[in-house]
Amino acid sequence: MIGTTMGLGFVAGVRLYATILTLGLAIRFGWFHPGPIAEPLRILAEPPVLIAAGVACAIEFFADKVPWVDSIWDSFHAFIRPIGAVVVSAAVLGSVDPVLRVTLIILCGGVAFTSHSTKAATRLLVNHSPEPFSNIGISLAEDALVPFGVWLSLRHPQIVFGLVLVFLVVFIWVAPKVFRAVRLQFAGLCIWLGVGERTHQNGASVEALAALNPEVGGALKVVARHASPIVATDARQVQRALGLETPAAGIRAAATENIKGLSNSIGYLVLGADDLAFVTRRGFRNRVYRIKLADVEQAEWRRGLLMNRLVVRTARGENTFYVFKDVEIPRIARLAKGARDGAPTEQEL
Repeated sequence: MIGTTMGLGFVAGVRLYATILTLGLAIRFGWFHPGPIAEPLRILAEPPVLIAAGVACAIEFFADKVPWVDSIWDSFHAFIRPIGAVVVSAAVLGSVDPVLRVTLIILCGGVAFTSHSTKAATRLLVNHSPEPFSNIGISLAEDALVPFGVWLSLRHPQIVFGLVLVFLVVFIWVAPKVFRAVRLQFAGLCIWLGVGERTHQNGASVEALAALNPEVGGALKVVARHASPIVATDARQVQRALGLETPAAGIRAAATENIKGLSNSIGYLVLGADDLAFVTRRGFRNRVYRIKLADVEQAEWRRGLLMNRLVVRTARGENTFYVFKDVEIPRIARLAKGARDGAPTEQEL
């Protein structure tokens, strides 16, 4: 019973509607016969439930194959899937002892949330791949997981219980990374929808950009133009690091995986007299990542659905940052020609 509940919670966290549809069809066609305890599960075999689950499953099947649309879908289902898993587990447990039932329902909801969070974070990272095949491949693997996971949960609950325990141990180890990825996704979605904390366009000095080539200056001018005062503790840290005499101002951004040790950390991009700095809080302390302006060879903006990206290249490699949608960026085509045509005009910025 415990293994069955945990297993169904896990697959429901990955694909809720497919799990309900699979269980309903299995009961409808006699592939699975709920015992007296799990008699409430028979409601899943009723035609209205099967039709609703089938329609939702079809929508999810196609939405999950489109990069970034799948991440938006996952964001909306961050609470729906765990709640659905709780409902399914309550039906499975039926008339089990109330204390044990409540305990297992809570555990099932937790397992569903962890599997959903892991899936959402993985898909968020895969969505940054320039080719769509890895995204589609992972989505198809998740589709195949559901019927196999449901079958295994019903027929071999002891094996499933062991697998879920292993998954939870691994999840505890990677939980901070999963949390940062999901938090970043949620923050990007909130700003994309027009809610949550937004950057105020107070502006900052652009004197440091005068000596740079037009392409680099044009790209980094966006940071200066949209800069606004940052959190006091971060401001003090970056002021000391960059030797600023005035309060630090910047734009909200996040580090990508190529910023070593700071991946998915949300912070601020601050333009100093000689540096472009990213300040964030990681490991209970403030961190400042600096890029010397004199070392910058190329800078460009790349558009994304939830967040745009600022790519800064130096001789040591590429530094990429996510920038939220409340910062207006120049047109890519114009910016890509910056070295030939000069810096973007004020109207373009």
